[in-house]
Amino acid sequence: MRGEHPWLAIPAADYEGHMAEVGQLGPLREIFALVYGELRPRRLAVLGCGPGNGLEAVDPAITGRLVAVDLNPEYLALARQRHARLAAIADWRCGPIEGCDLGSGELDLVHAALLLEHLEPAPLLARIARWLAPGGVFSVVLQLPGADAPVSPTGFSSLGALEPLMRLFPPERLEVDAGQAGLALRSSRRLPLPRGKGFWVGTFGRLQGDG
Repeated sequence: MRGEHPWLAIPAADYEGHMAEVGQLGPLREIFALVYGELRPRRLAVLGCGPGNGLEAVDPAITGRLVAVDLNPEYLALARQRHARLAAIADWRCGPIEGCDLGSGELDLVHAALLLEHLEPAPLLARIARWLAPGGVFSVVLQLPGADAPVSPTGFSSLGALEPLMRLFPPERLEVDAGQAGLALRSSRRLPLPRGKGFWVGTFGRLQGDG
């Protein structure tokens, strides 16, 4: 049942406190701002938007449609409240991303940060490829292995419930699975983080004739 999912039992304050303590909240915001500024998408989806970290970058003068998806209704309500200026363009969707349908060829940018570690990637990649318009881009952030545990211990113990669910997803496998879904690697970089961890940041373009 939905109420049994560990993400639903983690308060937004705990999630944001944890992410700030491990030094990931700021870098994730900057990564999204960079890809948004580069691509200036008219139609945008943010998968696993959480309480809205990074949505400050979205400009309604550029983007006419924003779809923000998250499983946790508290996170989504906070994102909606914090970014009320986006009301005219935003479609806030609460539910599992695996069951989300965002149409065919209707998005210019799909962004997913630290999401593929928590679900089965291959089916989602195929869906994302279908959602993208010709020339559309999939932007993704993966967590790289480090000396610390996948879910770093912090003062917010509720995050420990995610440990059994989290599987680090190798970038090399992502490139293969993305290619099979019709997505070609455009760019990639590694970003070092505190506690010996790091992010892999990549963008993929939809191959012509796919989707």
